[in-house]
Amino acid sequence: MASFGSGRGRGRGSNRAGRPPSKQTQISSASQPRLQVCRNFVSTGNCHHGERCNFSHVVKLHASIEVSDKNEDAKPTFNRGYGGSSKIKDSHKVSSVAVWEANGMVKLFTGSHDGKWRLWNASPPVGGNVATLTKEFEHFVGGPVDTVHVASHYFFCGFEASPTEAPDAKAGMVHSWNLNAAQDPPMELWMSPMAKYAGSGRIRSLWTTSDGRVWSGGSDGTIRQWAYDPCCGAGNMAGFAFVRNMSGHLGAVTGLALIKGVLWSGGVDGTVRLWNVESGDEAHLIQAVKKDSVGNGSLPIGHSGPVTGLLSFEVPNDQSTFVFSSSLDETVKVWNATNGECVASEKHGQGVTAIALTSDLKGNPLLLCGLFYGDIMVRGTVSNPPLCLLLKISHNFIGVGHEMGPVNDIQPGPDHTFYAVADDGKLTVWQIAGDFGL
Repeated sequence: MASFGSGRGRGRGSNRAGRPPSKQTQISSASQPRLQVCRNFVSTGNCHHGERCNFSHVVKLHASIEVSDKNEDAKPTFNRGYGGSSKIKDSHKVSSVAVWEANGMVKLFTGSHDGKWRLWNASPPVGGNVATLTKEFEHFVGGPVDTVHVASHYFFCGFEASPTEAPDAKAGMVHSWNLNAAQDPPMELWMSPMAKYAGSGRIRSLWTTSDGRVWSGGSDGTIRQWAYDPCCGAGNMAGFAFVRNMSGHLGAVTGLALIKGVLWSGGVDGTVRLWNVESGDEAHLIQAVKKDSVGNGSLPIGHSGPVTGLLSFEVPNDQSTFVFSSSLDETVKVWNATNGECVASEKHGQGVTAIALTSDLKGNPLLLCGLFYGDIMVRGTVSNPPLCLLLKISHNFIGVGHEMGPVNDIQPGPDHTFYAVADDGKLTVWQIAGDFGL
């Protein structure tokens, strides 16, 4: 049987570990980062002030390149910079990035709205220690790519295209390539032999397990499940058999996470839903709330805007498991994965569009938050205080990074690296390089 890695794939479509906190906590959105980034170090990896520098040498940028084609139909868009000027996003948005580690090499897949996925070699050159990005391959799939995902040696791509049975219509497609046999045609995830597509709407999120199960979240509000079958494809070849639909969301399903046998989903309707993966039944609902409404203790419980991502987190050396959710309501919330209780919530001053986990050089977990205007925040996780703001990376202040947002996806890599993509058409490569004081 084929072995698949477990984890998520996501992107945006058109539109330190301590004891866990005991109660819901909200830190002031006006709080300042614990550390201020050194402009010289972040852009070059060096600072002539050395240890005398008043700023922090904790993160550096390795690369920033364009990874999508130019958009001939680009129009000026407002940029919230100091002058409030209008800028043109002249490249197609990059929706997602996935990391593939194989044979000592680090490679990246990117997906963008120019209809292409691309493969990049991100390994340092021989004798070097600085990552470079070299494009190895690109493939046109016929329509906007909304999510890419790597599971073991399989690459999944969710995109929009016209099905053969309805050439003037659009549908969500999911194709999967065996990276050990890249010359073979991809496996296609179909709803049925007479509906050769993965959904009636675009594919906004993916989750896979090591035993070959796949869940997709569609813009039509439906979660669909498939299972790997060595002989269900055309000509009795390997493929994925459709299992079931799971309906409940009103609008796109933008985040999926499987925790201890329960599938969590989040959507643009602001809800977070929990599903029994054996039956497909919805087991629990975390309702959305109206904007500016409050819950017990004058703190909002659910999200008041579209959910943009979900992320599971297990406290090191502890039995506790949590789920992070991000939203355009400007918050990240932390949920107890056992009982669904909201234990922490933090505002960011702008919509949170992507989240990922990495670690500092001591192994302390860090939460990366990609933001609507292109900034990236680095936070603690469930230490005290929870979600403490450690660092903010902003092009406006340090001159590097994503000049325009949203940041559509962030993914961690080896050696404390992380990768981000955004609406500006760029892929940025970062590395944690110092002590956050956790």
